[in-house]
Amino acid sequence: MGILAMRVLPWIPFIPFALAAAVLPLPSRWAGRVALLAPASVLVLALPLWRFAAAGGSSRLSFPWLPSLGINADLRLDHPGAFFVLLIGAIGLAIAQYARRYLKEKANGRFWALLLAFMGSMLGLVLSDSLVLLYVFWELTTVTSALLIGMDIEDAAARRGAVQAFLVTGGGGLALLAGVILLGRLAGTTSLSELEARGAELASDPAHALPLALLLVGAFTKSAQFPFHSWLPGAMAAPAPVSAYLHSATLVKAGVFLLGRLAPIFSASPLWVPALTAVGLTTFVVAGVQAARAFDLKQLLAYSTAAYLGLLTALHGLHAGAGARGVLVAIASHALYKSALFLLVGWLEKATGTRDLRALRRERWCRLDPAGCALVGLGALALAGAPLLLSFVAKEIFYGAVLDQPRLGAALPLAAALAVAGSALSVAYALALLACASPGEAAPLPLPPGAARRPPRAASRWLLVAPALLLLPQLAGGLAPALVVAAIEPAAAAAIPPGVAIWHRADALLALGLAGYALGLAGGYLVWRRLAASPGPPPAEGAPPPAGGALDALVQAALSGAHRVSRAVQAGGHPRYAAVTLLVATAALAVPLALPARAHGAAAGVAALLPSLPVAWLPVAMIVAGAVLTLRVRERVTKVLMMALAGYGTALFYVLFRAPDLALTQILVETVSLLLLLLAFRHLPAPRGDGRPPARRLAHAAVALASAAGASALAWAAGVYPAPDPAGAAQLALSVPEAGGRNVVNVILVDFRGADTLGEIAVLAIAALGAAALFWHRGRRPPGEAPCDR
Repeated sequence: MGILAMRVLPWIPFIPFALAAAVLPLPSRWAGRVALLAPASVLVLALPLWRFAAAGGSSRLSFPWLPSLGINADLRLDHPGAFFVLLIGAIGLAIAQYARRYLKEKANGRFWALLLAFMGSMLGLVLSDSLVLLYVFWELTTVTSALLIGMDIEDAAARRGAVQAFLVTGGGGLALLAGVILLGRLAGTTSLSELEARGAELASDPAHALPLALLLVGAFTKSAQFPFHSWLPGAMAAPAPVSAYLHSATLVKAGVFLLGRLAPIFSASPLWVPALTAVGLTTFVVAGVQAARAFDLKQLLAYSTAAYLGLLTALHGLHAGAGARGVLVAIASHALYKSALFLLVGWLEKATGTRDLRALRRERWCRLDPAGCALVGLGALALAGAPLLLSFVAKEIFYGAVLDQPRLGAALPLAAALAVAGSALSVAYALALLACASPGEAAPLPLPPGAARRPPRAASRWLLVAPALLLLPQLAGGLAPALVVAAIEPAAAAAIPPGVAIWHRADALLALGLAGYALGLAGGYLVWRRLAASPGPPPAEGAPPPAGGALDALVQAALSGAHRVSRAVQAGGHPRYAAVTLLVATAALAVPLALPARAHGAAAGVAALLPSLPVAWLPVAMIVAGAVLTLRVRERVTKVLMMALAGYGTALFYVLFRAPDLALTQILVETVSLLLLLLAFRHLPAPRGDGRPPARRLAHAAVALASAAGASALAWAAGVYPAPDPAGAAQLALSVPEAGGRNVVNVILVDFRGADTLGEIAVLAIAALGAAALFWHRGRRPPGEAPCDR
């Protein structure tokens, strides 16, 4: 089975990417059908390997990537990786089928290509055994998810949500990259398998604190942890299938998955338990309060998702030293029922024209569609963690982890209080969701003058099939918890007492559960009264849930800064483009020059850097004279001739220092350039003098002097402090035995770097074809078009 896993492993993330390219040009109808093949193929490939991975089997595959840096593209299929592959594939299949009927013609080839590219990115992320490769897929999920959120480019709310999500998760990605680099320097490897084997050693090193903090910031931003959780409600401007897939089962679980990969490495760190428990429980409560105050169903589900992600984050911290028992059960429970609820909200909005709780509570839609009402009610009970459901088992696992973590010490009462408060809030906002599924006797919600509700549309009953299938495991896990838990996470099955789906025994777990339900019922009553007393209008179509003021300010600052930078460096005109390019190059040169000088052996004196042959002063004089006269003369032809003088002086330098091939190349380039420029000047009007204002001329002169000083300083430093191991030494040694050539320059161009040379030839050929096409088309015009005024 391990050999089969090694053969299948690379194909699992490759298939969605390949199909993404295939569906892009297809019409909507065929693109949706072809897209279904991606999750179905992933399930077909992964299901035979599930028993092997769940039993503790692991298969690893390594591809050389950057061997000079010790970085390989490593893939690994183990129990957590196989679990996430099945989760991504199964929910992806349900989402794809739902999206075909929900979006219809809006689900064009571009939508399916983005969705499949995101699926492939997530699969690559969960199968990566290298932190560098994981980071690459991490960033791909950031880009593709932002494009999916903002797929409706005419919707301002979608654009705003996409920018918010990209800024927050992209900023977290930069922190993750810094953490990966620092951890790689500390450990000497970025392989997760090797890092896990050295976990105790790394956790005892005080230098691990900074890499760990940066890695945690990356995980917290992706999984919407406090204080980075405000981007998630804004991302709900995306269509219901996108919200269901990205923000319940896949994207937001990427941070939780990363915590699971880091746990074997850093769980012994003194920072692990306090950081994850504090951030997770704080998010559990803060996001729960915001969910309980929400009127928009998507906003409620978004904040409740952030709250449950806080529970999962805390669970990783609370299980430190004991293994992540039950974490996969909690992830599966939440992903299944939350994706079903997002899909039901999409169906409900299409059927009623609103997703406002105040309006839905006064509608009698539940009597018109009892099947949909029952599914919404079941999803609300799962959201509350009610008995006889799989989510209740997950909540019991959480309570047990809080009580069993010895490293909490004196903070145990506070952690237990926060756990109960978060659970009570989940009951309260679940009751708010139940309110909209009640039969209702009140009249429909009146609208103020000028307000309009989107008219209801015919909602296909087929849209209820996918949510129903996703909710089935909740019932199965409640009626037979031991069997379901054993199928998901065999190591956690022994910790599930008989009858846990209802009440198992009178102990501290029972006390915490009863306290959570009692406080939740009281909070739910307050929420119901608030709904009844709030006759506000439902939100306008497409209005996103409001985000935090700080996040809005961040978005506006980023957009304003980008606009100012674009106006400064892309205002038009070749002189400005050249100036920006030269200044950036000069700044890059300043970095090595600012570093402390490390002379290897005796530094070369000034005399050693001057021309050794008296005749060598002739090309120096030619270069200097050509450069100075180019600036002084006014006619274009004379300027070109002076530039050619400097170029031929450089070629003479190559001749004197025995580099005939470089001399011939320089002469050829200068001659061809001279002829082409002279031919081009025939078609240009006469010059009108230098019309630049004095200030601009001074600025251009400053840029030129700074660039020349930087290049000269770097060349001087390279001559004074020669490298201990020149890059050309190995090529000199390998030229004859490996390539059979004594001309090292030719060997480098043709053999060692043949691909680069071929690319340069292709660029020149394409440029020549473009120039030839322009010259050939010059003077031609389509029939009937008036000649332009030349």
